[in-house]
Amino acid sequence: MSQRFDLGVNYLLRGEYDTAVRTFRDVLREDPTDAGAWSYFGLCLAHLGRAAEAESALARAIQLAPANGEAWFHLGVARSLREEWGEAASAYQRAVALSPDDMVAWHRLGVAFAEAGDEASASVAFERALVLSRAVPTDAPELPVAHPPVDDHVEEGGAREGAREAKSWIDLALSLLSLGDEEAAVAAYERAYTLDPARAQASLFHPMLRLVTAVQGGPEEGTEALSGPPVARLRPRPRGPLPPLPERPEVT
Repeated sequence: MSQRFDLGVNYLLRGEYDTAVRTFRDVLREDPTDAGAWSYFGLCLAHLGRAAEAESALARAIQLAPANGEAWFHLGVARSLREEWGEAASAYQRAVALSPDDMVAWHRLGVAFAEAGDEASASVAFERALVLSRAVPTDAPELPVAHPPVDDHVEEGGAREGAREAKSWIDLALSLLSLGDEEAAVAAYERAYTLDPARAQASLFHPMLRLVTAVQGGPEEGTEALSGPPVARLRPRPRGPLPPLPERPEVT
């Protein structure tokens, strides 16, 4: 059954949502208690615009495994697709509470807060995502992951490098820039550049580098900033400890 599950994830990554739905439905016929299958089934339905069915499937996933951060993350994605940003933020908050090292979940929480008009909380969430991206890996072995995480930044071909795919970093850079945090925005762009220089240079953020670098005290008129990763050319500002996220009602 694991192979069929993985096949469903593969269809989802390729954007073949109808086929993915059929595949996960087959998985659930065999094992109606598979919380992971319900979660991915709900995510596929959400991408097809079948909102009520998606919510029902994701609620079933959470009922079966309430401590599964991935199910809460998928619920956040489903609500983001409907632009229900406040409800999406609540779901993402549960996801990061259960998986506090999930950089993509923190990023998506920041997007949801920003879209809901809560820029202060968005800034905190984006900051957490950036801090996690800079974390130095330890020698401790990682716990095995049964299935790869899937979010709404998956590309058609499914090409990505864990949670640190270039597109997510470019999105994060643009979001941070909109919040006025130029230094953090450039740091996020640098991460995208290291993953995929061509994509980074073709992004909307690239033409903004000249202005951003000049604001941060980089090379005169930013002439060097267009030739490569810019963070080393900036004068960093000191940063204090991160404030905690405000309390939010739980999703029931």
